Amino acid sequence: MKGAFFNKPLEWSIETKDESWQQGASVSGVVRVKNLGTDVVDLTGMGAAIAYADIKKVHSRADGAFKIEARALFEKSNLAAGENIELPFSLALPTNGAITDKKGSFYLIYGKDCQESNLQLKVEPKVIFGKLIGLLDTFQRFKLKEFKAAKNGVVYKLIPPTSRDMANLDSLDLTFSTQEDLLLLDFEFQVKKLDTAGVTNKITKSAVKIQRSLTPKEYSLGRDMINQDQLLKVFEGVIAEVKLKSVF
Repeated sequence: MKGAFFNKPLEWSIETKDESWQQGASVSGVVRVKNLGTDVVDLTGMGAAIAYADIKKVHSRADGAFKIEARALFEKSNLAAGENIELPFSLALPTNGAITDKKGSFYLIYGKDCQESNLQLKVEPKVIFGKLIGLLDTFQRFKLKEFKAAKNGVVYKLIPPTSRDMANLDSLDLTFSTQEDLLLLDFEFQVKKLDTAGVTNKITKSAVKIQRSLTPKEYSLGRDMINQDQLLKVFEGVIAEVKLKSVF
C-alpha cells in the first residue's frame, strides 16, 4: 500500500509491506520525506502513526477525528535543503482493536504531527474467529448475517436455525475477544417467551447472556488448528441452556 502528498517545501511518501492486517498485527513500512525548499526544515513531531477514526469524520475532515494508538517519529531534528530521509516503522494494532467496518477503521496517518495525510487500513478479525463461526454453521446451522467491530472485540450476528427445538431463538450476537492466551466468547441470545400475565397471551423477547473463557488447550490443537471436538461441546452446552427455556 502506498501514499504520497506534497506540502511545500516537503514531499512525502509512505509504503507498507502488506495490504491487510489482522487484529494485533504490526503495520510495517517506511515513510520518506524530501526537502525541496532552500531552507532547513524542523522535523520535530513529524512521522507516522496508526489511529482509529469514524470514517464519516475522516471524509468530512473533522478536527480531532483520529485517536492515535502508536506513532514513530523522525529522530533527526532538521532536514537541510535538498536532503531526503526515510523512517522505517512497525506499529502494533491493539489485540482486541476494532476491525474495519462500515462505520470506523484504523488509519495510517503521516506528516506534520502525523496528521497531514492518511491511508485507510483494512483490519480483519483473527482467523480463529471465522473458524469457530464455521463450526456453528456446519454443526448447529447458525447462519452468519454480518460481523462488525465491538467495544472490545468482534461481534458476529447470527440467525438461528428454524428447527422446532430452537423455535424460541430469535437471534444470536456472539462477541469474540482475547485476554492474554484466553479466548473469550460472549453469547447474547434474543429469546422469545410466552407472556401469560396480561389479559391476552403475547410473545415477548428477552436477552440471555452466557460467557465462556477457553484456554489454549480447549480451543487449539496447535498452529492454525482448532480443537473441534472441545469447541463443539462448548457450543452444544451453551445452546442447550437456551433451548431448555423454550415454551413451545
